Amino acid sequence: KISYNFPITERITVTFINWITKMASSMEIDSEYVNMEGENEEKVDESLYSRQLYVMGHEAQRNLQTSSLLVIGLSGVGVEIAKNTILAGVKKVELYDPDVPNSFDLGGNFYLTEDDVNGTAGRAAICHPRLAELNPYVDVTVSSATDFSLDSVLTAAKGHTCVVVTVPLKSELLAQLNEQIRTDGGKFIYCLTLGLFGQVFCDFGDKFVVNDTNGEQPLNGLLEAIVVEELSEGKLGLACKVLEDQGRHGLESGDVVKFSKVKHEKLADKDFPIKVTGPFTFTVDLDLHLPKDSVVATQGYYTEVKQPTEMSHRSLMSVISEP
Repeated sequence: KISYNFPITERITVTFINWITKMASSMEIDSEYVNMEGENEEKVDESLYSRQLYVMGHEAQRNLQTSSLLVIGLSGVGVEIAKNTILAGVKKVELYDPDVPNSFDLGGNFYLTEDDVNGTAGRAAICHPRLAELNPYVDVTVSSATDFSLDSVLTAAKGHTCVVVTVPLKSELLAQLNEQIRTDGGKFIYCLTLGLFGQVFCDFGDKFVVNDTNGEQPLNGLLEAIVVEELSEGKLGLACKVLEDQGRHGLESGDVVKFSKVKHEKLADKDFPIKVTGPFTFTVDLDLHLPKDSVVATQGYYTEVKQPTEMSHRSLMSVISEP
């Protein structure tokens, strides 16, 4: 759950919301793009997505390209989310907003003009041509709904990986929409900007797996020594000391590392949980059946291996009733 108010500009709020949207989208794979062997066959255009591939990687990009997003509300926040996810390369984006633009929309939606105000076309229909031309790989459509009624919204939400609501809707409607999405295994985001303040609520279900919790590059460094040491109650293990000239290792107890260029077969190509004992030292619970104080290695490298983390989210009504 992420739900709070904070003083922030709309642009910064939208950037944060859009990051969450892409994060949610990348966790689902459409069966249409998976063959009988379970291999994802979606091709990645490396020339088009070269910049974000450095950040997300090919697997996340392929997952993103098999995801579907419904954006409810094409105000300033909604059009920004639609624009960024289309540029990111999701499989499909459906635009849902039958409301006619007003003068306030001109300050937030960069695709609207004064000629659109008090016309007959809805915001989604007006923005659709400009959004669709951003990325030919993305199927951008406009919902046929003519209002924000409960039946219309629930019908439109069916079959989407992620649903983002960016306009104020009745609490009862939001609650039922959220529950339907949870049942279908999708992701739900409700976000608003009100001047300098923003509000974001995310529900990615009871079991949402995050493969990278901080988005940083894996920690790594040079080892000065690996020595057999008594860890506790006569139990032997490995004490590892990093080269102090390279600074603190930055690891935490419970992190997982792998070793390279360490001349011991039991340490090669394996992952080991660690316990931090100091800013330059950590231990590994592995008995090599060597005497205490034996020097296992005097050089080598360690690299952090990031582990998937499962998060559980609560529904909107659950959070409102019990904050």
